[in-house]
Amino acid sequence: MICHIEVYGCQMNVHDGEILSGILKAAGHTVVDNAKIAEAVFVVTCAVREHAETRALGRVTHLAGIPEKKPVMVLCGCVAQEHGQRLLEKMKLLDMVIGPDVYHKIPELLHERRRIAVTEQGIENYEHVTAVREQFPRSFVTVMRGCDNFCTYCIVPHVRGRERSRPAELIFKEVEGLVEAGYREITLLGQNVNSYIHNGIDFPKLLEKVSVIAGDRCWVRFVTSHPRDLTMELASVMASGKNICNQFHLPAQSGNDRVLKAMGRGYTRNEYLHKVTMLKDLMPDIVLSTDMIAGFPGESLEEFEDTVSLLKEVRYDYAFLFRYSEREKTAALKISPAVPVKERLRRLSILQDIQAEITKEESKKIIGMEMPVLVTGPARRPGQMASRTMGNRLVILESLDFTPGQLVQVKIVKADGYTHFGRPVSL
Repeated sequence: MICHIEVYGCQMNVHDGEILSGILKAAGHTVVDNAKIAEAVFVVTCAVREHAETRALGRVTHLAGIPEKKPVMVLCGCVAQEHGQRLLEKMKLLDMVIGPDVYHKIPELLHERRRIAVTEQGIENYEHVTAVREQFPRSFVTVMRGCDNFCTYCIVPHVRGRERSRPAELIFKEVEGLVEAGYREITLLGQNVNSYIHNGIDFPKLLEKVSVIAGDRCWVRFVTSHPRDLTMELASVMASGKNICNQFHLPAQSGNDRVLKAMGRGYTRNEYLHKVTMLKDLMPDIVLSTDMIAGFPGESLEEFEDTVSLLKEVRYDYAFLFRYSEREKTAALKISPAVPVKERLRRLSILQDIQAEITKEESKKIIGMEMPVLVTGPARRPGQMASRTMGNRLVILESLDFTPGQLVQVKIVKADGYTHFGRPVSL
C-alpha cells in the first residue's frame, strides 16, 4: 500500500512519524511524500494547544480529498488518544484513530480494513522498530516517553501516559549507530528529559556518556527540561562537553508565584531565576528559550505583569508564547474565573511584541562573531543553503557550495532576529 505521513506538533511527534514510517516499511508498505498518489494517509497530531488540534483535524479533511480515490484516513498521536472513538463518530472521513502507544498494530489494522479506534496506553518504547530518519544530518533519539508532572493546564500525561525511561544501553547503541552513519547532530528527546532514570543512570550521566560516544563527529542537544529538575550536575556536564550544544529550552509558563502554584509547576519565580543565573554563569554564550502562557484561569492583570517582567529580566533569545487553551481532563478546567478569550489574546499580543524586540536585540549581538555552523540543506530561497549554530540559530549561507552535514566556520554579517546570514571564513 502507498502511504503518506504528515506530522504536526513537537519534535517527539516528528520522531514518532519516523517510527511510524519504519513500521510501515517493515510491513512492506511504501511511504511517499506525494499525498496525491497515497492509498493511506496518516496524520500525526498534537493536542497540547487547541490551535494545533484544530489545524490537524482540518488537514485531515483536506487530505481526504486530494487523491482521486479517497484514501484510508488514519489519525495518530495525541489528538487520537484524547478523543478516541468520538472522532470516528464525529468525522466520517476518518477510518482509523490510533494512539501513540499502539502504532505497531497499524499494519494488521490496514490489512483488516476495519473502521476502528485503538487507544490503549502501555509502556511501549518501540525498541524493535528501526525508525526511518527524515532530516539528515540531524537526528532524534527518544530517551523517555510520558510525563508524571500533571501540570494543571497540560494534557500530556493523559495522552502520552506515565514516564518510562528507555534502557541506557539501548540509547547508547542507537547513538553509536547514528554517529557511524554520518549524522552530525543528535537531539535527545523526552517530555521531561531531565527526569530520565534507568538502573541508576540519571540524565546528567546519560548526557555525559552520549557526549563521549558522539565525540568530535557529532553535536548533542536535548529537549525538553523541567526547571524543577535542572541541577548543577546537568549544567556542569553541559558546560564541560565541547560537543554539547549551548542551547537550553527552559519553560517558565508564568512569572508569578501564585499562578505558578496554581499551574502545579513546583518552583517559584526566584527559584527559576536562580536556575537561569546558574546556566548563564557556567555558559555565558548560552541560547535560552522558554514557553509562556497568557491568560491562565484566575490570572489578574498584576500577575500577568509579572510574566511580562520575567521576559524582560531574563531576555530569552526565543520564546514560544501561547494563550491558555482549555484541555479536557486537566485540573485547570475547574479553576475560576476564566480569563475571556479576547483578553487572553490581548495579553498574548503584548508578550509577542516584547519578545520580538528582545529577540532582534539579542540576535544583533552576534553580528561580527565567528562560529561553526552545521549545514542542514537548501534554504527556502534559491541559491542559498540553511545551517544551524550550536545555539540552534538559523544561519543562511549565500551559496550552494556546501553539503548537508558539513561544518563551516562563518562570520555573522547580518541578523534580523530569527534569521542570520553568515559568510564563510578561512581557518
